[in-house]
Amino acid sequence: MDDDDIRAVEEAVATLESATTEHEPAAITLQTAVAAAVTHGKPIREVAAAAHMTALEVLDAADAVTFPQQALQPSSLAQ
Repeated sequence: MDDDDIRAVEEAVATLESATTEHEPAAITLQTAVAAAVTHGKPIREVAAAAHMTALEVLDAADAVTFPQQALQPSSLAQ
């Protein structure tokens, strides 16, 4: 089994944790790595453990990358 996706998630976490100033690029890298791992069929629990995230956070990150225009806007919630 190829664990390149999990390694990418772990590397993104390490980058985010070591970043002292620019968190946005590191956070986007982590989100993208998480989405790639989920898309490639890695178990959500395994991805969550590697990313130091909950399973729900993993799913949210994958959804945000996969469906960026589908994100709920505050105005759509008030309807």
